[in-house]
Amino acid sequence: MHVIENASGYLSVIFSGSVDQDHLFQALREIFMHPEYPVKNSVWVFEGCECDFSNISMFELLRMVKAYYPREATRKKTAIVTSTSLHHAMAKLFCQEAEHSALEFALQAFTNRPEAEAWLREL
Repeated sequence: MHVIENASGYLSVIFSGSVDQDHLFQALREIFMHPEYPVKNSVWVFEGCECDFSNISMFELLRMVKAYYPREATRKKTAIVTSTSLHHAMAKLFCQEAEHSALEFALQAFTNRPEAEAWLREL
């Protein structure tokens, strides 16, 4: 399960319970449809949830981002917050792959949500 919250400077995608590949793709489709997505940075929060997807799912997610990213977008950053070392390692791998894929925005993995939110607010 997930919710999308609209904070003053960014969007938050917050996961809970068991998160599988279908949940990831559904969240991505929903945030792409959010009217402020093209202009607001985002944070994806995987704290305290059970991630039931593989790194292969994350690479498919990256392909989906590249295919459907809004051309007019001015957003610059996406933070990924995790609470376990395994999930953090997967998130860092995803961020590295995204960097090699030349996305239009930066991705960074964090284990601390306030640090991630501070990074999103930096110019």
